[in-house]
Amino acid sequence: MAARMPRRRILALSLVSLIIAVSLAASLMPGRAGASQKRPAMTVATYPRKQLLVTYSDQQLPISGFNPYFDNYAVGTIGLCNETLLRYDPLKDRYINWLARSAKFASAKTYAVEVRPGIKWSNGRAFTGQDVAFNFKLGRFPNAFWHDQYGALESIKVKGLTVTFTFKRTPDYAQWQHLIWNLPMVNPGQAQSIQSAASLESYGQQAPIGTGPYELDVAGYDPALRVVWKKKAAWWAAEQKVAPSPKPTYVSDLVGSCNLTWLACGLLSGNHDLDNTYNPGMSKYIASGEIQTYYAKTPYYLSVNTVWLTPNTKHKPLGDKNFRRALATSIDIDSIVAHDYQDAVLKTNATGLLPTWKKWVDQKQLKSLAFSYDTAKARSLLAAVGYKDVNGDGYVENKDGSSISLKISVPAGWSDWETAEGMIVNSAKAARIRITINAGDYNHYVLQRNSGAFDLVLDSTPQISDDPGSYFDYLFHQPIFGTQTSTNFSRYVNPKAWNLVKKLDKTPLNKTAARKSLMSQLEKIELADVPNIPLWYGGVWAISQSAFWTNWPSSDSTRNYFPTMARGYMQMTGIDFITHLQPGPG
Repeated sequence: MAARMPRRRILALSLVSLIIAVSLAASLMPGRAGASQKRPAMTVATYPRKQLLVTYSDQQLPISGFNPYFDNYAVGTIGLCNETLLRYDPLKDRYINWLARSAKFASAKTYAVEVRPGIKWSNGRAFTGQDVAFNFKLGRFPNAFWHDQYGALESIKVKGLTVTFTFKRTPDYAQWQHLIWNLPMVNPGQAQSIQSAASLESYGQQAPIGTGPYELDVAGYDPALRVVWKKKAAWWAAEQKVAPSPKPTYVSDLVGSCNLTWLACGLLSGNHDLDNTYNPGMSKYIASGEIQTYYAKTPYYLSVNTVWLTPNTKHKPLGDKNFRRALATSIDIDSIVAHDYQDAVLKTNATGLLPTWKKWVDQKQLKSLAFSYDTAKARSLLAAVGYKDVNGDGYVENKDGSSISLKISVPAGWSDWETAEGMIVNSAKAARIRITINAGDYNHYVLQRNSGAFDLVLDSTPQISDDPGSYFDYLFHQPIFGTQTSTNFSRYVNPKAWNLVKKLDKTPLNKTAARKSLMSQLEKIELADVPNIPLWYGGVWAISQSAFWTNWPSSDSTRNYFPTMARGYMQMTGIDFITHLQPGPG
């Protein structure tokens, strides 16, 4: 379950607008305008605004329930309700002991978890070592995202609050550690109905029983409108002084796609407190203090993923690393950052490794092998390997004289990517590479990307995590299937690189020198062959206002947390932004 940042964008105004209605009692009641079908009359619970934290994160479709193992579970299910054994702070690169008082490899093939005493489920029962074992054993079902890691185990033994995992052979150290802070602990009594792969997938239709600071407020829950979480009377982390007790009595996360209406009638008018949507043109509001971002100046947002131009290496001439390098050299990334994003994002280095992974970058190698924007050099590279304008139309042809006309795709409505797409087309044109736009909605885009029926796409699948191994797995994963769902969309085949990725995963996390050496080798292959072209870093889109809640995360304070409710981030430091909020003047 890799963490991911919401892909919300400012959608075209032709899409259905969304509006927020706020009652005189300052309770939130969002609804849809212009829907094709009218909703039946219903009573929606109201809440005192000063007790309510209102967020707008990554819930674009109606909520499917509270199953934390599959996409589209209600935002907050993991983090506010169901917690994990560890958490991870990517800004400080450290693991946070959470439900586990400690969790680490005790030897080369054993991993020990010591459950923190005194933790209780929301039904009053104690959280135990047996509960941990129950959760990991759900990995026996093939559709569990941790099925492969579970299959590598020889045994799971419980003695009191200690759980010992023994592996059959050398573990995938990085993947296992990643699992420890991403596997949500569900209540065994509630989850005893999970007896098959099908029931694992259908689980989560009841109000979840968790160990977190909040529980579902059934009266305020409407899967088409919002989820509302109510603060519990007692939370183990506050009682044990592991974390502050959160001040908001209620947390409501809204459902819906977005457009500029949300900014106008939502955040700026005080109807919601945190917007995890990408919104352009925020600088004047940030400068005036009406809204806040993590950084007071550009780039405003923390970097959370790499946006790539992904070439289909099975399509001619994209299978030629020299052509790919020339294409990379033709793209004016600085212009995209400045004019598309108004410097609200950062340009990547040529490895694409995120700023939080800077210590793993071989800087000397990067300096000698990196590519950078240079139209003349791109033309020279193309000519040197036989790509020339044979027919005088202003574009180069293939080495055999056949025409080159590549198509680029992004999801329709993702305005920032659509702008970047046009700029890439124009940059490539200056280098005499013909690229045209293949428009289509998100489903069309995903189908093409996953099936390999594309030439070029923008993609930002790999997200920030505790180890760059997941990033290299994305670039080099083997084997290639007819449908790729999460890795190697470029369909690039390099057995040496894949063996290095596997070796990296088998190298203990404390063997820093060995891991750096392996990553340097992987970076060298990446820089030489350019299987993907890194462009810019996507941000943790987060805009807040302080009428009702203050003390938001910021770079110039000690509150260095991810200010987002998005799925996958609460078990990092998302929960910390909530526990450190203070009531505002509103």
